[in-house]
Amino acid sequence: MNTLYIAQRVCFWLLASGFWLLGISCGEKGKETPIPPNILSKEKMSQVVTDIHLAEAQANLTAKPDTTKEEPSFQKIFEKDSITKQQYEESLSFYIDHPELLEKVYQQSLNELSKMQSGK
Repeated sequence: MNTLYIAQRVCFWLLASGFWLLGISCGEKGKETPIPPNILSKEKMSQVVTDIHLAEAQANLTAKPDTTKEEPSFQKIFEKDSITKQQYEESLSFYIDHPELLEKVYQQSLNELSKMQSGK
């Protein structure tokens, strides 16, 4: 098995677990909270979250057991997705404060990872 395939599977299960936990912890259902203009859209946030989880899974798989684990740099991801670290952090904070929206972001990420895993 190649490393990318394993990273995708690990990431998929991490996201699935997170999504499940989010689903059971979500409170009130109803009207969706509007997303402020300075916050990444659900689609864009989902893309960034997917990229970040894949980078983290790749780093975990390539880490040598006898060395200190080095956290991956997300700067390349921010550049690829045309955002800043500040935009990501503000958006992440907003979505954490609004779990009903975060659930949708993670559902989109899970869908994307499932497509990657199936090769579509």
